[in-house]
Amino acid sequence: MIKTFAQAEQVLAKALPGYESRPQQQALAAFVEQILANGGAGLAEAGCGTGKSLGSMIPAILSGKRTVVATATIALMEQYANKDVPFLAEHLGVPFTWALLKGRSNYFCMAKASSPDPNLDPALLAALTEELDANPEHTGDREHFATSVDKQQFSLVSSSSAECPGRRECPFGDVCFAEKAKRKAAESQVVITNTAMLMTDLKVRENTDGYGSMLGDFDALVLDEAHELEEIATNQLEETFRPGAVTKLVREVVNFAGAQGTFIKSEGRVQDAQDQVIKSLPASKVGEKTRLGLTFFVERADTYIEMIEALRALGDDLMQVTIERDAKKAQARRAILTSRIFNQVKRFEHLITAEESDLVRWVEVEENLRGGGTSKVLHFAPINVGPFLNEWLWSRVPSVLVSATLSVGGDFTFIKERLGLAEAQAMNVGTPFDYETQALLFVPDAKMPNPKNVGAWMTYSNNATMDLISSAKGGALLLFTSRTAMRQAYDNLSGRLEEMGYACLIQGGSMTNKELAREFATDTHSVLFALKSFFTGVDIPGDACRLVIINKLPFAVPNDPILQARGDQIKRRGGSDFSDLAIPSMTLTLVQGYGRLIRTKSDKGVVAILDSRLTGTSYGRKIVSSLPDSPATTSLAEVRDFYAGV
Repeated sequence: MIKTFAQAEQVLAKALPGYESRPQQQALAAFVEQILANGGAGLAEAGCGTGKSLGSMIPAILSGKRTVVATATIALMEQYANKDVPFLAEHLGVPFTWALLKGRSNYFCMAKASSPDPNLDPALLAALTEELDANPEHTGDREHFATSVDKQQFSLVSSSSAECPGRRECPFGDVCFAEKAKRKAAESQVVITNTAMLMTDLKVRENTDGYGSMLGDFDALVLDEAHELEEIATNQLEETFRPGAVTKLVREVVNFAGAQGTFIKSEGRVQDAQDQVIKSLPASKVGEKTRLGLTFFVERADTYIEMIEALRALGDDLMQVTIERDAKKAQARRAILTSRIFNQVKRFEHLITAEESDLVRWVEVEENLRGGGTSKVLHFAPINVGPFLNEWLWSRVPSVLVSATLSVGGDFTFIKERLGLAEAQAMNVGTPFDYETQALLFVPDAKMPNPKNVGAWMTYSNNATMDLISSAKGGALLLFTSRTAMRQAYDNLSGRLEEMGYACLIQGGSMTNKELAREFATDTHSVLFALKSFFTGVDIPGDACRLVIINKLPFAVPNDPILQARGDQIKRRGGSDFSDLAIPSMTLTLVQGYGRLIRTKSDKGVVAILDSRLTGTSYGRKIVSSLPDSPATTSLAEVRDFYAGV
């Protein structure tokens, strides 16, 4: 019987010619084995090339525990499901069951399709239905349809967790694709999902006092790309109220009632309540975010309580509608509408009752994409996700969090505090790469302009970028912290670069991120202008990416309400929001960006960070110490010499 990773390696070495043993992977596996055996939580920093997926998956399988493996991106989740897990199922020699489980919105919803949305293309619905009818084994997963369907249209035939009334309340519950996937996952030892789905599942558990769940009970958790957990958890727990959201809901209730519309007595009341809520919110310029304290809502309590009571009345009215014909479809539709009303009530109750130390609230003015004008949009989100994660994860199951970037300067304190992991064990297993010989770091001399001197710095940045790309002869990934900066650089440089024979690609155009990465990898002399989503999770090994230019230090937007609220908490405790929050958070992102360069033991190249604050400030020099241990230079001539010697 194979019981340890060391024994598993012996089996894999015999089954696979050229199997390579990696000390870093062995250290990671031993750490995972320890956490799963003894309980608690562990943070494992494992550099690129360690073999994180197998180093954590094999101990989980051998433990016999029902394990959830969650990844930050769909792409990595599919790598696990399409490559790593099938590989282990074939070669490990240990039988285990496994399943892939996505969020409900990824699956075709029979209930919604039974009463089609008027905006749904009838021909598309017919094509999707025909595929399902022709294949009894179809999963209903959007990715498994041969018919091309965009995200917007598929949302009209899929159900979010907020819309779904649950299997027992839905007449289509027994044939629901999401429920089928859920049942298969419940019967499997290993469940592959993404972190967003994991957070949604925890939110459902919280809302149902632990009774509701998509993932079911599990005994262990492996969380890959764990450096993104706080942001993903915050996004999944954030609530948004847009003008017209309730109007649309009321309209659907009235349409459902049809000839029995006289039962919907609350229609005008709900609309008036929504109008008063929107009217109560302060206006500002487009794009500006205005934080609102709890006092703001206490002073306007009558307005928000009326919104809650009006929604409850709408729910009562809906239950008065009698169902006669097409009972199954009608019951399904009413269950969905009731669920949506109930969830709106819970949102408003949370908005006006949560403590200010727990919830940050803000309003943002957005431009309307249709019809012009602007709208005030209300947002609210938890300030800290640590307590939530501790209650629903860390205190319940052994958990291993894995990433190439979890520490700042070798210290795990920041990530522990942010994720509620004060008692977690932590280790850095290292990297198999030799940064001393494979990479060179270029940073500007302290005398050069920095981004605070916008005009002079842009001139320097553009000139340095051209010089760097010329030295590398393309193969350059350019990372920017804002869409405006990316577009300005593209407009200034792409013409000259294309005249030199370097094809230029830019994120946000007609190609998806996956298509951009594929095109960039194919043309080894191309230049890709990209944003934060390319700082992490993008794997372009070999000569295609031999230069990474990070435009400037990737600090978060300072006027972000969540960041401000977290900073205020730190200052109230006597800390510094800059030193204790902004710097470590930015450093983790920066190290991720650096990590795009060296993906294999044979890769060589330069990372250039065009921000002289790295050499001109004390905090900048500390940031440099957190980067991989490669030689550094302020000389563009040395960069040219490096490429000449490659």
